[in-house]
Amino acid sequence: MKIKYYIYSFVLLCLLVTTGMVAYDVIDVVLSPKHGSWTRNLEMYKWTGIGFVAFFVLSIFFNRNLRWMATFSHELTHTIVSLLLFRKIHSFNAGTSSGEIYTSGNSHTMIFVELAPYCLPIFTYLLLAIRMILMSDMLMYFDILIGLSIGFHTFCFWTQTGSYQTDTSNHPLVYSYLYIWTARLFNFTVILLSYWQSKNVFTAIWYVITNIWQKFQYFCSYMPWT
Repeated sequence: MKIKYYIYSFVLLCLLVTTGMVAYDVIDVVLSPKHGSWTRNLEMYKWTGIGFVAFFVLSIFFNRNLRWMATFSHELTHTIVSLLLFRKIHSFNAGTSSGEIYTSGNSHTMIFVELAPYCLPIFTYLLLAIRMILMSDMLMYFDILIGLSIGFHTFCFWTQTGSYQTDTSNHPLVYSYLYIWTARLFNFTVILLSYWQSKNVFTAIWYVITNIWQKFQYFCSYMPWT
């Protein structure tokens, strides 16, 4: 493994630890009695949980096309991240068992494109962005949709993640999986926060980023070179 991957892996490990601490703080607010009844706190996730379970029930009836939908979502995520990083899209193809997107641009951004489908729930983020402008009487139904999208992303992760994927094997596997799990933990924390009355998906992202940075600074203050 090249020296740069050792450095990148160390940075990702630090991010994984600090993100885990932020996630723990958020979960503690939800479940700890000192922050109110945990059963009442969990009420905000009830319909999303129902939608999550409903996905796996409904997947029995949509099994014929589910693999194609997962492949399409995989390649679509590559495409969206490529566009966000100002890369040029040359071709897009999604079949039942395989797909391909050809893109060109800055080689340093390719890692974000390659690993995005394994950790970025694009449909969940889209629905969370719409959720913030909805009337309260519509949230129940919309939260079910969000739960369905999380279930779909979970299905895609289970069926598509592995060392056989060129997306992950293009880099040392330790590095790839550190990236994937750090990003997944970050997104998990953002999703939890997005339901809080004082938050939306955008303020949740900012909250997680700033808290990761604060915890990172805290650790650095105890390093011998500081």
